[in-house]
Amino acid sequence: MIQETGPNHPTSLYIYTDQNSYEPLARIDKRGNDPERVMYFHTDLNGCPEELTDANGELLWECSFQLWGKRIHEIEHESVEQNLRYQGQYLDRETGLHYNTFRYYDPDIGRFTQPDPIGLLGGFNLYQYAPNGLTWIDPWGLACGLTAKQFKNKLKRIKNQIPAGGNKGITGKVSTKEAKALGEAFVGPNYKVVKGYGADLLISEDKLRQYRGPSPKKGINKVTGEPWSKTGTQINFQSRDIPEGTWNNNVHLDVEL
Repeated sequence: MIQETGPNHPTSLYIYTDQNSYEPLARIDKRGNDPERVMYFHTDLNGCPEELTDANGELLWECSFQLWGKRIHEIEHESVEQNLRYQGQYLDRETGLHYNTFRYYDPDIGRFTQPDPIGLLGGFNLYQYAPNGLTWIDPWGLACGLTAKQFKNKLKRIKNQIPAGGNKGITGKVSTKEAKALGEAFVGPNYKVVKGYGADLLISEDKLRQYRGPSPKKGINKVTGEPWSKTGTQINFQSRDIPEGTWNNNVHLDVEL
């Protein structure tokens, strides 16, 4: 949501932490000819607002939540109604449900009230919000994914592993959409797409970095006795020292299709 207004509500403009993020940063209220009022959000790990302060740092609103977003205790220190909840959600105070773009979310049970509009593409449980309410988000009510902070941290971990050389793995898993976004961020702008290798290859403009899309990964690690991939599918981030040289650095990450 970018802006809201109403007969008993000021015109509120919302600003977010990043261009692709739904984590609120600030809210600017304007009522009639009164001066604009800037307020700042303070959020928890998953971007859910816990406090709202004014430009002087004075606390205007605060709320504590249970794990799946149910209110425990909400306090308005001033007459400021704050309805943003999990990223992409807006509280309907009459029903207690959270409007989540394509469907409603019930914080009392930690589930959506309607099945996923995209069916099994959003996961096997059609009513599930996410595997973990602290580290996953679903701004559209369609499919959960990483927060913007987690995305940046995941990309940072990939880049930090590259200089170590050899074949390294990153823990966790990402969706196919997140995988593509990580690949594009890794190789940078003006990359070249090469098809015909089972999965698309994205090659950086300087030919020193390559991203290989989701590919089957089978087999067992003889040292640990565990599968090489917990999902059976991986993406790869590769680098080399010279444009036509061998890809001597590889970082892989599991993908959930």
